[in-house]
Amino acid sequence: MLTKQNVVNTGKQGNVNMIRNIIITVLLLVLTTMLLANDIVVESYVDKTKIGLQDQLKFTIEFSGEKAGEIATPDIPEIDNFRNMGVSSSSSSSYSIINGKMTSKIRKSFNYTLQPNRTGNFIIPPITLKAKDKTFTTQPISIKVVDGTTEPLPQTSRQFTRDDSPGKLEDNLFVLAEVDKKNIFKGEPITVEFSLYTRYDPYDINDLSFSSEPVFNGFWNEVSFRAKRIGFSSATLNEQRYHKMPLIRLVLIPTRTGTLEISSLEMLVDVRIQSRSFFDFGSTKRYSIKSKPIYINVKELPYENHPNGFSGAVGQYTLSSSTSDTELKVGDSFTYTLNIKGIGNLKQFEVPALPEINNLRFLDPEISTKINEDKKSGTKTIKYLVIAQEKGVFKIPPIIFSYFDPYQKKYIIKQTREYTLDVQEGDMTYISSSAAQSSVEREGADIGFIITEIKLKDNTIYFAEFGYWLFWLAFILLLPVSYIYANERQKLSGNLNYQRQKQANKILRKYMKAATAHAGKGQIEFYSAAQLGLSSYLADKLKIPRGSSTDQLLTEVQKRTDSPDISEKISTLLEKCDQSRFMPGGFSRENIENDFNFLKEIIADISKTKI
Repeated sequence: MLTKQNVVNTGKQGNVNMIRNIIITVLLLVLTTMLLANDIVVESYVDKTKIGLQDQLKFTIEFSGEKAGEIATPDIPEIDNFRNMGVSSSSSSSYSIINGKMTSKIRKSFNYTLQPNRTGNFIIPPITLKAKDKTFTTQPISIKVVDGTTEPLPQTSRQFTRDDSPGKLEDNLFVLAEVDKKNIFKGEPITVEFSLYTRYDPYDINDLSFSSEPVFNGFWNEVSFRAKRIGFSSATLNEQRYHKMPLIRLVLIPTRTGTLEISSLEMLVDVRIQSRSFFDFGSTKRYSIKSKPIYINVKELPYENHPNGFSGAVGQYTLSSSTSDTELKVGDSFTYTLNIKGIGNLKQFEVPALPEINNLRFLDPEISTKINEDKKSGTKTIKYLVIAQEKGVFKIPPIIFSYFDPYQKKYIIKQTREYTLDVQEGDMTYISSSAAQSSVEREGADIGFIITEIKLKDNTIYFAEFGYWLFWLAFILLLPVSYIYANERQKLSGNLNYQRQKQANKILRKYMKAATAHAGKGQIEFYSAAQLGLSSYLADKLKIPRGSSTDQLLTEVQKRTDSPDISEKISTLLEKCDQSRFMPGGFSRENIENDFNFLKEIIADISKTKI
């Protein structure tokens, strides 16, 4: 009996131990599953480690775990030698059953598009990230950047117009910068044109946009042409047939000497890719292409035979003059006009100096400069209002104008004709501040008339008179007004930047009037007027050259204002204006009306903010 009881007790004890072990195992599995489910794993990788300067690199940061779907887009720092072109995200889920319990695993990827800035061997450094109160660090990745592209040439729907070997992508799709001269003198204008060349059929180009515009440090620049829509024409380059699309043409005038750089123009081009099957409707591939920088050698003007009165005019000019009248009376006025016409830096030099002419008073000139569409030629007109102060015959001597001709490499001196003025006595006698004594004659003959009766007029000033004190009050009040007016006139005549700031609102109103008219009709030309008006207004207010790139404008706006919303709104609108040039059919009447309201909102914000 005793032996049997022991056996029974031993069996019960074994069952208890087995149940305990099962419970512990289940608890461990559940706990492990929970820990694994809540754990987040981070890894980073690229789609390729060798790319071309024209290619784009896909850099991916991937989070995996049950809570990965709740992670927001990481804000990664700037990466040396690469430009971050934007980020996109994607996610996927997978499910598994462990011990009868369903668990999920989520993968969330953040794909950053990186554009290399130069060739060489570079490293994407470790990046520290925070997710769910934990800190992660990615592994460094080595990247090699070479010239051109490492991608195969895409097979398009129509391919090339010639049957010879297609070669590399950079030989068949590129931006070329062309200038008419590379060795010039300071102040000599040159033309630079950026064009897109392709050997694809033009219909294979789906979309174009500016990624970055060139910088012209050391140049005054003005745009003479900017493409508004996609349009190609046939062209021959290096004995090969291409399709050419001019993108932008500018006139540059160097303001300093030395070797000056015209930086690259970068474009994003979407190319249609040929479909691979009946059910494949084709796709597009985006390429980043840019021109090579151009270097201009700018020489100083020679100082030998430097004419007196030279005011910096460089180019080829003609000089003419005219007068509105040569016969007049004392106190009458006439207009003396100088016209300087030709090709050169018309806006950069001062007008010829006038000699002093006794008995003729020349008022400050009215100067207007009309520039032709080529932005290199035009006419500068100087009009003087002249007042005859005394009777007599006077001469306006020849006016001397000198300029440097860069083609002949020498200074040219030209002069106007001489004018003779016949001034007769008029109904009124004009006495200038210099007191022309001959206009005051003594009445009487040898002996003056003797006055026998003297009646003195009472000239007593009554200090109690209201008019007396009103006169002096008005005089005192006019003093500061006169000072402010004179100061303003001096600023406007001697400070070009101040003039531009004062006229900025006038320029904006001019283009807003055109933008309003186009928007009311739903015309795509609204965007051109909006961009020119807003860019010119900001350039004048910020005192930077007109024609500055969008990046320069936005950088200056961010420096001068504490409101980041303004620069973001300006950037958004200018980007739409760029897109409208190449996708004119992509903007409906409703889009234009909405963007017009957006433009008015931007202008209202700018008016409330001190820039």
